Amino acid sequence: MTEEQLRADPRFASLPIYDEGDPQADTLTTVAGAGNYKSIRECVTLQEVKSCLKNPRLVPLGALRAANSGSPVVVAYFGEQP
Repeated sequence: MTEEQLRADPRFASLPIYDEGDPQADTLTTVAGAGNYKSIRECVTLQEVKSCLKNPRLVPLGALRAANSGSPVVVAYFGEQP
């Protein structure tokens, strides 16, 4: 998915989107970095994001910009509440 597609949802509009190599990326991608969550869920497609947004136990955390075969993509992250 693209950054524009993800930002179109108001729940992601103000959340951080880090570059893949940014040290702050750990605040999204690891349970230790993200805080008091049971697990972290990664979503690569817009359909996966829409599915996670329907689950009240999943909290949007932000996203990472990653290169996939030369094309920039965005991977969204959700924290699962205990």
